[in-house]
Order: sequence, then structure tokens, then C-alpha cells
Amino acid sequence: MSFVRKLSKPSSYSLSELENQKLNEIILGLIDQFDSVESLEAAINCEFFTSLLPYNLHKSLKLIASGESQQGYLVVKGFNISDELIGPSPSHWDAPWAKTPYLREEFFQLLLSSAVGGVFGWCTQENGRFLRHIVPIKAVHNEQLGGGSSTTLMWHTEEAFHPGRADYFTLMCYRNKEQASTSIAFIGDMDLPAETLAILREPRFLIAPDRSHTPAENHSQHWKLNSKAFERIRDMFDNQYPVPLIYGRHDLPMMRVDQAFTTAIPGDYAAAQALDALHQELDRVSVHLCLKPGELVLLDNLRVAHGRSRYVPDYGPQHRWMRRVNIANGRRVNFDLRDAENIRVML
Repeated sequence: MSFVRKLSKPSSYSLSELENQKLNEIILGLIDQFDSVESLEAAINCEFFTSLLPYNLHKSLKLIASGESQQGYLVVKGFNISDELIGPSPSHWDAPWAKTPYLREEFFQLLLSSAVGGVFGWCTQENGRFLRHIVPIKAVHNEQLGGGSSTTLMWHTEEAFHPGRADYFTLMCYRNKEQASTSIAFIGDMDLPAETLAILREPRFLIAPDRSHTPAENHSQHWKLNSKAFERIRDMFDNQYPVPLIYGRHDLPMMRVDQAFTTAIPGDYAAAQALDALHQELDRVSVHLCLKPGELVLLDNLRVAHGRSRYVPDYGPQHRWMRRVNIANGRRVNFDLRDAENIRVML
């Protein structure tokens, strides 16, 4: 059975020259006040400044965020960045937080993300940083981490193991000469047998925290590691409890996916088969985006799974460089009480 209306191709929005001019004016106003995006004050001001966004861009972002569009993602194209002015690609995610040569690009992403909801970071992931650097790191090249490159990054939704996972997130490209592609699979395109869906809706699966939330992956030159912050993550790893992978209303379902870190309850062979079927279906309906510098994609983290192709970086100043921002929207709190055809009507 299918879930909802089909999404036949990626939704995209191309910025006009006038819209770029308007965005630059807004961003310059923010840069006049802040030398970093990594503060509560900067994030709050970005939320205030979203009222100044070009109307059609703001509307397109809000349609995804409100649930009134059945499309689970939006690619924003046409933001011009200077390869020379942004400087070399960082060699590691542990890059400076303030006075960066790419502050303009950071505020662009923070601004668009703030139009969708409140941006946030994780205390167990780069000390709460809002804009994570995703660059190839040789030491983890074969791992299921953002810094990996030698292996395909498997299907996942961000922090699938955690009840506080993001509603949405944005991914912005600074460089991608390697032509690595981001794979996207929308739950509305899936078509699984009723008996498989029934199993996926039952708490028969275990999801372990991924390595990006461990102390080993968070040592930094810019802050002292707070080992106490990782106690909850350790408890989630040591005391995993069964969860469903698909949940919510049958006509407006949501999902949590982490192919590399999810297993069926030991001995539950039917659940293991359903898990394999889910991953195969994600493969079948997948769309592949090869983002270019300046392009940003907004993804619904509760309805879209994503991954990344393998690629060969040169670990130099021009290697692949992406940024990611988590967004809390809060619209799902009473999502089950809303009409499927008109999300603004409460049942």
C-alpha cells in the first residue's frame, strides 16, 4: 500500500538576482551585530530577521515546515558564494566558531533554517554547535560518520535513537568537486505490504546511538570535553528499549531510520525481514542530489531518510565541504489531531 500522494521529483526554488540582493542586505545587517552564528543571541535575531525574507522564498520554506505541502524536502538554488573568499575547506570539523571568512554563508543557512523553526545543537555533538562542518577525515574514512568517504553512508534520519531528534534540518554545500551525491527517500513514495507496515509500527526494533555522540568523536581544541554530558548517551546505549520505526497516523506517517545502528529484537525473524524490506524500499524510491556550491536542501527529518554516496577526497584545501543545521519545529506535538487534507484543521 502507498502512504500519501507521490513526490515525483525534488522540489526546488531558484533565487532571482533581486532576491539575492535582498538576502545580502539582511545578512549584512546580521554581520554588523555578530561575529559568529554560534550564540543564542545570533539565533534569536535570525528568527526575527526571517520576516524580511523575500516573500516567495519564505512561503516555500513555510509550506514544507507547516505540513501543508506533501513534499518532504526543498532545494534552494542560486545563492552565490565566492570560492576564493570562503577560504580553504577545513581539515576537520573542529574549526573556529567566530570571525570566519565564511560568516556570510553561515548566516544565509542560519537565516533560512530559522524560517522553519528554532535551530539547535547537541551537547554531545561538538559542544552544542549549530552549524556542523561535514568534511572528509582520513582517520574515519571507512566509518558511518559525516567524515567518512570510502563507504556509502547508509539510510538514516538524524538522531533516530533520540526522542528529541530534529523535526527538520538543512544541508548546505560549500564545495563538492568530488560530485558526491546525497540520497533522499520520502516516506510518501514508499509502497510496502500491509503486513510489513504492521510489523514496522510495532516496538520490535533497537536503535543504538551513533558514534558522533561519543566522547571519542568530540575531542576538541576549542573546548574542554564534559564527560558528564555523555551519561545519557551511554545509558541509551546500555539500556536500549524497543521502538517502532514507522509511527503516527496511517495517512500521515513518520519514521525513524538508522540502517547501520538498527536491529530487530534478537530472535524476532519477522521483524528482521520487515527491516530489510524497509531498507530495500528506501533504495527503490531514492532520489540522488549532487549539490553544488551555494545550494541548500531543507529536509523533513521525520518523513525523509537520507544517505550519501562514497567518494574519493584528496584531503586538501578544496575537498568536499558541507554544513548541517538541526531545526526544532514543534508542529508534530498535535499532528495526530489534524486533518490530512487541511493541516490547519484540528480533528
